[in-house]
Amino acid sequence: MPLFKCSASKAKPKNGIRYITDPKKAAIVSVKNLFEDEDYAKQFEDTAVRFGKGEKYDERKYYHFKLSCARKDNITPEKAHAYAEEVAEAFFKNYECVIATHTDTQTVHSHIIVNAVDPLTGKKLQFGKAEYAAMKDEVNRIGKEHGYTETDFRKRSKNSRTPIEKKIILKGGTSWKEELREVIAEGIKNSKTPEEFKEYLDKCYGVKIMRDGKDYSYLHPEKQKPVRGAKLGENYTKTEVIKRIGEQNYRQKSGAYTGRRSGFDGKSVGNRTVRRRKTVDGGNAGSVIRASLSGMPVKNKTNLAKTPQFPCFLLNSRLKYV
Repeated sequence: MPLFKCSASKAKPKNGIRYITDPKKAAIVSVKNLFEDEDYAKQFEDTAVRFGKGEKYDERKYYHFKLSCARKDNITPEKAHAYAEEVAEAFFKNYECVIATHTDTQTVHSHIIVNAVDPLTGKKLQFGKAEYAAMKDEVNRIGKEHGYTETDFRKRSKNSRTPIEKKIILKGGTSWKEELREVIAEGIKNSKTPEEFKEYLDKCYGVKIMRDGKDYSYLHPEKQKPVRGAKLGENYTKTEVIKRIGEQNYRQKSGAYTGRRSGFDGKSVGNRTVRRRKTVDGGNAGSVIRASLSGMPVKNKTNLAKTPQFPCFLLNSRLKYV
């Protein structure tokens, strides 16, 4: 299936939004339920403050999703961005989103940053492992409609997984170690140096590298003890990470960037970035959004959530609004 990854961040949204809208990386940027001519990160924070949220250090402030299709699909930036907008509309109809499609790597991919606070109710979005797996299934279904390559995200790989992790994955969940593997793989693809790799993990996902000796030790933002790269698998050791970053840079062609930066004012930044002038849901930017998610098809339609606040494609939903 198309690759769909998520990480919840407790950091302020400024750095994450700055990263995905960087004109050196982003070819297309659009927003959902935000004013395009105002600072996106500040709008996120203003929404949270309006409902008394986002003040605590350990509070989840936004979600960062990455969406990409197989390289062999040879998807264009425009199609990739339309796909990301469709996914954002399906899952986050009520929420403020910044959507950016990057063309700085060999695989065109999109980022979706979602404010954790509902701008209408002030309730916060949370979802568990089963819901995350259901979201991946839905992304797969949407991608299939567009003719994109399918793969089984539940299949076992050669990574070093414990029996408990394997059980979680086979049940459709994602362990915290699996989250680290996904984030590390993404960090490698989006970095040109080991320093950029460390900065990417920290700023975008709150993952810190605590030790940098013979091997890296990664600290998951929800854990107190770091885990060595070798414990995650050979692909996540310091030696392999540096090797893959070097190989990746050797294959890529560099080009001079001639654009200019303009922060988050919503204006065109450089000759490579296109700012969409409309919201995904068809209304004016900042308008009152439509009610809760509904009408999403699933393979198994038993035990669907009946409450209007819940996306009905999630089975046995533990999606919480707090």
